[in-house]
Amino acid sequence: MTATTRAASARAGSRRARDEFDPTPWPIALVCAVAGGAAALLAFPPYGMWMLLPVSLALLGAGLLVRSVWVSILVSLAWGAAFFVPLTAWANTYAGTLPWVALGVFEALYVVVFGLLARTVMLRRGLCLSSAVVVSALWVGIETLRSHAPWGGLPWGSSAFALADSSLLNLGPWIGVAGLAFVVALLGQMLLHGALSLLGRRHRGLVGFAGVWPLALAVAAILATVVAPSPPNTAPGDRGTMTVAGVQGSMEKIDPATLAMPDDVFENHLAVTRDTVQQSQDEGKQLDLIVWPEDSTGYDPRQDPWMADQISSASTEAGAPILIGTQVAVGESERLNQSVLYAPDGSTPYAYSKRHPVPFGEFVPMRDFFRSITDKVDLISRDMIAGDEVGVMDMEELDQGHHRVGVLICFEIAYDNLVGDVVRNGAEVVVVQSNNALFGDSHEAIQQVAEAKVMAVVSGRSVVHVSTVGHSAIFTPEGRQLDFVDHWDQGAVLADVPLRTGITPAIAAGPWIAVGLSALGLVGFLAALSSRRRALSPLPRHRGRS
Repeated sequence: MTATTRAASARAGSRRARDEFDPTPWPIALVCAVAGGAAALLAFPPYGMWMLLPVSLALLGAGLLVRSVWVSILVSLAWGAAFFVPLTAWANTYAGTLPWVALGVFEALYVVVFGLLARTVMLRRGLCLSSAVVVSALWVGIETLRSHAPWGGLPWGSSAFALADSSLLNLGPWIGVAGLAFVVALLGQMLLHGALSLLGRRHRGLVGFAGVWPLALAVAAILATVVAPSPPNTAPGDRGTMTVAGVQGSMEKIDPATLAMPDDVFENHLAVTRDTVQQSQDEGKQLDLIVWPEDSTGYDPRQDPWMADQISSASTEAGAPILIGTQVAVGESERLNQSVLYAPDGSTPYAYSKRHPVPFGEFVPMRDFFRSITDKVDLISRDMIAGDEVGVMDMEELDQGHHRVGVLICFEIAYDNLVGDVVRNGAEVVVVQSNNALFGDSHEAIQQVAEAKVMAVVSGRSVVHVSTVGHSAIFTPEGRQLDFVDHWDQGAVLADVPLRTGITPAIAAGPWIAVGLSALGLVGFLAALSSRRRALSPLPRHRGRS
């Protein structure tokens, strides 16, 4: 061997000593991307295989470990599209194919941003504990950004909402939605590190069978959450219960061409209400509150004396107020989505206006621009405007006990900041009014009721989720289901709902868990940029070259 060859070998050996892993071949990377996106989809309802979510993130991480940054972009986009396009298939019901696919691809772009950031960290810092923490924190940052921007964001598909039936949800009251996303991402990183070691793709640190350790730790961490305690200040106190009935009147399917509510929606809810009142009286129960869903009256009953009289009459029979959902016109081109409380005496002492209208579902930002792309924007003839008051009803004013009820409408249950607002403003129980009829037979309804369960546990409050056509359910602060009505069934959820006043650490922290973890990810990324180290193995050399 010549001196030149020996020197070259020494340099190669030196580089090899610092290398962490071999790159993923680009065809395998693309397979990992599509398989990872599909696994993420299966983690969410109705499939409910939550344990696949860390696996999906591990596959995304493996796909990002390629030499070409352009391939990593394609990998991220493929993972995001394979997840978000089928997850948001409910948008096709009323918006059509092009807007639905555009929504899925737009959400996938957030995964592209994450992929670029995470790849930089893993390639510059290597596969170590610090890089795993930084990558997991970056996942939290991207989920937080996606949930709040632009136009208020869309948290649909956030990691926490796959955990409704997972023991990991026991951590929810402590660390919130952002903390759960961090845990899931960290488990994914542990699976990635372990799998690469077992497959012989790593050359220092955990190599070979040592890769069993991160896999075992991931499993042990999940098992440990089975016995995770509840925060001490959210234990049952002296607040007792509140008897609540949620009415699911059902209706004919909505015409996607007009989005008009069927004529039978009001009569159906009125009939089910009277049946439920009779049932409660037969069981010797005194109702404290009856909840109708969003859009359950078709139009504002305060403008129709007959409709208002029917609601007041049902309220008198029940001896309890009825919270209905309706739309209120504002001027010629705007509207409010309101919850209105009807008392037995016919008065309406409380109204809540939805604070977070959904972009493209309830209002169209930049309407002229998007009209040039699709005329579907004109299906929303009146833009919904946001209310400005947190929805908390004081039932003492109606002589219904010293109870405070938080009110949210439809997708608002998916926003942890809105849930936190009603709890911090004194709500002892939360009711959610929804109209899932807009999404037909899609999986939107079951995904939303899973979000209600997750938020019940995170907030430490019972959640009464009521829909026009389902799913409707009542969950305790521990996530236990008290009653349930299936999709398109007619009936009511009825239970003595536990009340709470304690504040969970997640709610007390407000946005700071998400802000802190996001900042950690950003700082870790900037630190990785300052490193000259590269973790990929060197390119193979041609045999005949000295």
